[in-house]
Amino acid sequence: MKSHQSLSLKLSLVIMGRSGSGKGTQAQYMLDRLGKGARHIETGHILRELLTHKNPTTILARDVMKTGGLFPSWFGAFAWLRELIEGGNAGSHLVFDGAPRKVEEARLMDEVMKWHGRLLPFCVYVDVSEKQASARLLARGRDDDHPEAIRNRMQFFKKDVLPVISFYRRNARLIHVNGERSIEDVWQEIDKKLLLHFNHLWPSPSKQKKK
Repeated sequence: MKSHQSLSLKLSLVIMGRSGSGKGTQAQYMLDRLGKGARHIETGHILRELLTHKNPTTILARDVMKTGGLFPSWFGAFAWLRELIEGGNAGSHLVFDGAPRKVEEARLMDEVMKWHGRLLPFCVYVDVSEKQASARLLARGRDDDHPEAIRNRMQFFKKDVLPVISFYRRNARLIHVNGERSIEDVWQEIDKKLLLHFNHLWPSPSKQKKK
């Protein structure tokens, strides 16, 4: 019973935005605020790790990543479910970065958190225009940040990811911030809005210093 009660106090934060929105940086700020033991479930990193293995599934998946396509919902879900089941991280605060990317995956994540007795996932949307996000990705210069892949990512964001953001908005589990400002300004707004929503469950800087 005590274990179940402790899970009910664990946060599941989903950070969303176009590729190049800076959501990974903001995820790190959230992890630092949540403190020791909080887990960053960065789907893109997990998928790239999986693709180091060679088998029929990963050969197909490499083509998807190379062209900037969208992985099937089940592939993305496998990545974060592995972190919970095999990694044993269902008892930690979780920050999901890169998932869910389709509405059916968001519903599955809700189901998984309900089963664990955790709070339902709450979404932070870092809003950056397509033009600004594309410019940032080109400047980053990663191998999979070529123009065709970037265009494809922007397309699936509109087609598949924006409906996920609408799903969280309809369910009153969304904060929306303007990501076209300084990193610190974006973080301060996220921090303030998460405190307003979660109250005592969101750690304040003063509480962190006392620990």
